[in-house]
Amino acid sequence: MSTWPPIERDTKSAAFFDAAAAGTLVIKGCTHCGQTLSPEAAACTACGGTDLNWVDAEGTGTLISWTVVHRAPNRAYTDLVPYTIGIVELAEGPWLYARIAGAEPSAGLPLRVDFVHTEGAESHPIFREAS
Repeated sequence: MSTWPPIERDTKSAAFFDAAAAGTLVIKGCTHCGQTLSPEAAACTACGGTDLNWVDAEGTGTLISWTVVHRAPNRAYTDLVPYTIGIVELAEGPWLYARIAGAEPSAGLPLRVDFVHTEGAESHPIFREAS
């Protein structure tokens, strides 16, 4: 059985993956106006500020949209399909793209974060139906 393709951290994403390894979802927050932003944000969408820090997210959200992937990116991953990738609107407001696991997708589906911890690879968030 294949494992998911490796995720590689860089200096900009290190805090995100460190938090995921500890079982915490983090997002960006603007220190000027307090707006919450997606993890990859480089500037605030509300005030344009670039002084952003990492803040803990609640880890709950709603499924906005999704797609089911039926074709593996290459032969090494054929046993992983099908899988669902979705847009999750977090309780704090930002949207994240993430794998949706163990749920029949539907618009408005309440979700909670979970984490994949694979030996020798970066931990990362996925979302499951909130119970």
